[in-house]
Amino acid sequence: MSTLSLESPAAGSPPRHAGRALALRALPWLRGFERPIAKVLLVALLLAAVSAAAPLAVMALVDTLGRVAAAQLPGAPALPGHVGRTVLWALTLVAAAELAQVWLGRLLETRSWRVRLDLDFSLRQRVTAKLHQLPLTFHQQQTVGATINRVNTSINGFVAAVAELGFRALPAVVYLLLALAALLQLDWRLALAICVFAPLPALIGMRAAPEQTRRDKALLAHWSATFGRWTEVLAGIRTVKGFAMEKAETHRFLDAVAQGNARVTRGARRDARTNSLQGLSAAAARLSVAGVGAWLVLEGHGTVGTLVAALQYVGGLFGPIQGLTNIYATVRRAGVSLESVCAILDAPDPVADLPGARDLAVTDGAVRFEGVSFAYGEGRPVLRDVSIAIEAGQTVALVGPSGCGKTTLVSLLERLHAPTAGRILVDGADLRGCTQKSLRRQVGSVMQDVHLFNDTLLANITYGTPGATREQAEAAALAAHAHEFIAALPDGYDTVVGERGAGLSGGQKQRIAIARAILKNPPILVLDEATSALDNESEALVQAALKRLTAGRTTLVVAHRLSTVVDADRIVVMRHGRIEASGTHAELLAQGGYYARLFARHARGLETGLGRDKPVGARRHALPPARESSLGALEH
Repeated sequence: MSTLSLESPAAGSPPRHAGRALALRALPWLRGFERPIAKVLLVALLLAAVSAAAPLAVMALVDTLGRVAAAQLPGAPALPGHVGRTVLWALTLVAAAELAQVWLGRLLETRSWRVRLDLDFSLRQRVTAKLHQLPLTFHQQQTVGATINRVNTSINGFVAAVAELGFRALPAVVYLLLALAALLQLDWRLALAICVFAPLPALIGMRAAPEQTRRDKALLAHWSATFGRWTEVLAGIRTVKGFAMEKAETHRFLDAVAQGNARVTRGARRDARTNSLQGLSAAAARLSVAGVGAWLVLEGHGTVGTLVAALQYVGGLFGPIQGLTNIYATVRRAGVSLESVCAILDAPDPVADLPGARDLAVTDGAVRFEGVSFAYGEGRPVLRDVSIAIEAGQTVALVGPSGCGKTTLVSLLERLHAPTAGRILVDGADLRGCTQKSLRRQVGSVMQDVHLFNDTLLANITYGTPGATREQAEAAALAAHAHEFIAALPDGYDTVVGERGAGLSGGQKQRIAIARAILKNPPILVLDEATSALDNESEALVQAALKRLTAGRTTLVVAHRLSTVVDADRIVVMRHGRIEASGTHAELLAQGGYYARLFARHARGLETGLGRDKPVGARRHALPPARESSLGALEH
């Protein structure tokens, strides 16, 4: 399954103009966070200033204690009487600096996490809304697991990058400037000794950054594919077990995880080597400062306190320098995350509401397809110039072989896809000028592949009908002949059905879906082989319920079984994306052609006795489900 629309670009760094475009694209995401970010930055800058001042307080304490120690020597001059207060004042400054760093650090951590979480929520809100808006075509090109993994990884990466750049990099720059200014005031030679080694971590990090970016992109694609496949396997566990593929799928997943872990391990080794080289440059700077400082003290050009302060600055400087070095890699990783998020947010949405779109008000329910064509992407057209006029309250059945465009046509009515040509009207209103929400409130559907959520039966029946009462849900279930089996369950309507309704049979899921449509009470219905999973007895009951449901409503029936179409007001025969014939059951039999040949084939099956289980008084054209194979069985 293709995942091209979500894949990261080829390995390597994007062009600079592309990086700037991505950065500008991300700026609106920060709108509304100006004040919280400013508050966090203020705390971070205060912390940087206090951290830069702390070594000076230590220097004052050490120098004062040095003078006290020197006064103890024989023949040394006496110290002034206020030296005790000076020592106490120096100790107070050191304690205040340490306490301020602890308090500001705690405040920075809590406030920065609050901003990170709010930004994460805001971005997930945007992405989730966009994913829900995008047409089925987009989702059919992705695997669920790959999309989830990519969204989580990309959003987490972007938010972490914003926090790294805003809450660490900027304060680090401020600290560097303040620390260098303090060092120059202490002694320019000490500052020079540090500046000789300061660029080394940045150069080492910049050299390693391109490989780190390529690795991040490769890992993102690898894990997306791995967990996409794993999600598919878990969703199709019945098929896996049916073909005894449990061990093969386990090996496939674990092999992919092992490959990913191997890539991570190789990357960790390279990162450790990079960090070691950066650490060696910091150690060299520390030794250089210690040597220069010791020489200055011995020559009488400096104090022990100055040396201690300089050594503290070395430790304090190289942490931010290494952090700033990582900014290059952080920006690149943020670019990878931005590309993935923008691939979703900027994905074209051909079914999006037009500016000024109005709510659709259905009074009668007449539907018209006028010259409708449709193709998936650049592929072969699925529908070609289809025109159908459906009067209000009429039931029209669509028949034809698999792949002829029946389900696609009804999905266009719900605007799950957008026609590539032509238009669709409801009560004379072009659906392109109506809002999707108002349209889908007017259309109820029961699909062949019923999707139930891992929730209670009551929640599944009332899904899409907010405010429905339990009594209304039970009445709908009764009409769909689902109440009896629900009442027999230990928890009744409060029974949790499992993911995709795993705890129910196919026929039971169909009846729940029919109850959901009955409760919605829409003026237009779409039934995509709504009775396909029912046995003979259940089908008869549900057909009666559907007959009551469809009375007075415009109904499109996608059918493979003739028993569901013979009573339709009109039958439209589709082949190769076009309408081949249209008429009532009797008219199509009289015309001959595809429909007549199909019906004759089933009639011969009845004559050979395959329908003996039917009562004598059975409906005139009813056929036994055992013989009602797909209409695709008769192509010629």
